[in-house]
Amino acid sequence: MAKKETAKTTKEELDQAIGRTTAQPAQQPAPSLTLQDLVLVAQIIQLTTQRGAFKAEELADVGGLYNKLITFLQSTGALTPPAAPTEETN
Repeated sequence: MAKKETAKTTKEELDQAIGRTTAQPAQQPAPSLTLQDLVLVAQIIQLTTQRGAFKAEELADVGGLYNKLITFLQSTGALTPPAAPTEETN
């Protein structure tokens, strides 16, 4: 029976074979998160809660995060706090 020769390839050879370069990638911009993104997250939490996407035991954590997010957004001015109810006199 003839012995099979096994080819040993280096990581660089594999990278070249599949077209990967070993050069450093171009500088990409840092990820950003805006206040509008956080407002959208708050809206997503509201919507998923209304649709029943969370289990009952998860609601305390979701609600806590939602409250912190709303407080933060109100403190930055991205959201305005709800107006206090006024009594109408007749």
